[in-house]
Amino acid sequence: MKITIYGAGAFGSALGEILRDNGHTITYYDPKVYPEQGLTQAIDFAEVNILCVPSTAAPKLLLFLPHDKPLILASKGFISDASFKAFGNYFMVLSGGAFAADLVNKKPSVLTSTAPFIDQLFQTSWLTFDHTNDKLGSLICGSLKNVYAIGSGYWGLTYGTRDFDDFINSALDEMRAILAANNCDPKTVELSCGLRDLVITCASTASRNYEFGTRLKKEPDLGVKFLKGQAQLKTTEGIFTAIQIKNNPSFVKPENTPVLDRIVSLIIHR
Repeated sequence: MKITIYGAGAFGSALGEILRDNGHTITYYDPKVYPEQGLTQAIDFAEVNILCVPSTAAPKLLLFLPHDKPLILASKGFISDASFKAFGNYFMVLSGGAFAADLVNKKPSVLTSTAPFIDQLFQTSWLTFDHTNDKLGSLICGSLKNVYAIGSGYWGLTYGTRDFDDFINSALDEMRAILAANNCDPKTVELSCGLRDLVITCASTASRNYEFGTRLKKEPDLGVKFLKGQAQLKTTEGIFTAIQIKNNPSFVKPENTPVLDRIVSLIIHR
């Protein structure tokens, strides 16, 4: 199939290599990496569209993508599916706990898929999928884990310690409550898009969100400065998710989420 991947970062490029190995024809839309490739050309080429851009860049792109072709969301940072309603059943989610390097090195990995079509495209001997129909729940899990990773970095948590385990268990309890409050399936947190992704992101000092948390400990105003354009950071999805938690009217946050509340307040000082 002809597939356009929007976003040629590490994860989008890793997905592209899998698809190429499986015989598909791939092109990218990423003005920074492939300035010669125009958006109209990329859209006209595609039988399938895969979104791997930062969540802040997605809304503008979605205005142009056709609603009658498969759209696979592999970006994280969404706590609402409102932007994808127009795509109906053509909208699918690919999420889960695997770094781009895992995919490049063909390390046995598990991802979460919301449609058999995704499994068919990415079928390999080393990549397996768990499954859910809970698209919104998988989006929320993939977004919240970045916020919790900021907290893990802020508190200097280390995988294998009691403090880390307690933190993960508290985060999982809060995520279940949040999914239930948003009419999602609380069991979605047990999938790769939940537990596995949460653990590897909160345990990785190489994670941009974890790194931001460690910097935030030393520079308490870093989040506010970044939001005001007074500080430069790599793409850190947890910051934008924190803003959505506060401001997105379609997201329901229950009151019993003290860990999440504390992290959000550290990021945006509210």
